[in-house]
Amino acid sequence: MASANGASSSSASVEKLPRRTKLAYAVGEIGYTLGPGTVIAFWYTFFLTDVARLNLGLVSLFWFLVTLWDAVNDPVFGFLSDRTRSRWGRRRPYLLFGALPLGAIFVLLWLVPPVQSQGLLFAYYTVVYILFEAAFTAVSCPYIALTPELTLDHDERTSLVTYRMAFNIGASLIAPVVFSLLVFPMFPARDPRAFWVIGLICGAISVPPFLIAFFATRERPEFQAQESPPLTESIRFVMKNVVFRYTLAIRVLSWMPVVIAQAVFAYFLIYWTGLTEDGTSLVQGVILAVAFVFLPVVLWLARRLEKKTAYIIAASTWAVVMLGILLVPQGVKWAAYLIAALAGFGVSAAHVIPRAMDTDVLEVDELLSGKRQEGAYTGVTVFVDKLARSVILALLPAILHWSGYVQPSTANPSPVQPTSALTALRILISVLPAVLLVASIAVAARYPITRQRYGRIRKRLAVRRLRRETAQRIKA
Repeated sequence: MASANGASSSSASVEKLPRRTKLAYAVGEIGYTLGPGTVIAFWYTFFLTDVARLNLGLVSLFWFLVTLWDAVNDPVFGFLSDRTRSRWGRRRPYLLFGALPLGAIFVLLWLVPPVQSQGLLFAYYTVVYILFEAAFTAVSCPYIALTPELTLDHDERTSLVTYRMAFNIGASLIAPVVFSLLVFPMFPARDPRAFWVIGLICGAISVPPFLIAFFATRERPEFQAQESPPLTESIRFVMKNVVFRYTLAIRVLSWMPVVIAQAVFAYFLIYWTGLTEDGTSLVQGVILAVAFVFLPVVLWLARRLEKKTAYIIAASTWAVVMLGILLVPQGVKWAAYLIAALAGFGVSAAHVIPRAMDTDVLEVDELLSGKRQEGAYTGVTVFVDKLARSVILALLPAILHWSGYVQPSTANPSPVQPTSALTALRILISVLPAVLLVASIAVAARYPITRQRYGRIRKRLAVRRLRRETAQRIKA
């Protein structure tokens, strides 16, 4: 039986994907990352505290509640996509029907309702964000689950993920540059209209990429023909997969420093270095520009060495750079750009390598369960990603409150922060990410899947599939 890309399903040979397929699929990453992955991560807590002026305690509660929703939302959509059967496949229908609701609801996140009540503000943002997360998960889980289905080759998957991350980082780069040069200069500091315009731009742009990915990709019919295990059995196989625990730990520990940097950078750069909102966006752009340039280097390292070795090299340099933030003097703007440039290599590796490791887990599971459960693994992975992000975003307002952070007000729109708040910001942006990166290096050093071992797994699966296909032909 032919696979989605024309390779035999019973062969363990290299499955090369056409460049046009990689590009068309990777375009979907713009919709995945522009609003949800970049603008929300970098600006939304700042928007709630300093623009909408929601109480710090309510901001923490907001992130706690939406995380509880994600605990149900993400795994459910992952399991649903495994069990969907349609003429378009298991994953692609979600891209077709979920893209427009995602873009529309994203715009609503950036409204500041004309109400004075903190309770009503809190209710508005909580309800709209829950709707947004439902729409986002309905599209993102099936989209990510397509990655291991498009090719079964170890290194080709790394290449496919690198294409995805090129669009991911590219979209994340273009956004802050556009905002810093065109949007923020149009309005006064902390003006709600600036963020409303950003919401409109990102909401509109996020729809077409998913539609392009829908029309340009095809799923493997043999995977759709397989029956999915019952929900409880599926969860059992996911939880007992030791390799998955490694990839999940590496992914979370490597991604949390990115989340911390995104969430804290706006506060750190504005209140410690004295940059404006447009300057803050430019620093974000420098990080991502350097990360984009280093993508071919990361891909070359991952192919020349083992994936875990390439990651350890990159993460080690990144941890040193994060600690270097402690050396940035107060009010020195240029040092922020230097640190941003030095962090780019590590950020690039954090985008690519853990995701490339994720895809190899599916063959390990198929060896154990005899089933293909891309959606189940993606649902759990996306949930843990969001959980890690939400924990950081929920703790940040609480830490700011504890440190004496002064929220802007009508009477004091640009407050001077006390030393205790500035110290908390410096520790959050430097020491905490470095500790997490060192922990991720320790886990990566024990990661058990090598290129050679993965090749043996694929050969065993190829023999099993051939036997199954032969039995089906004899039975027919």
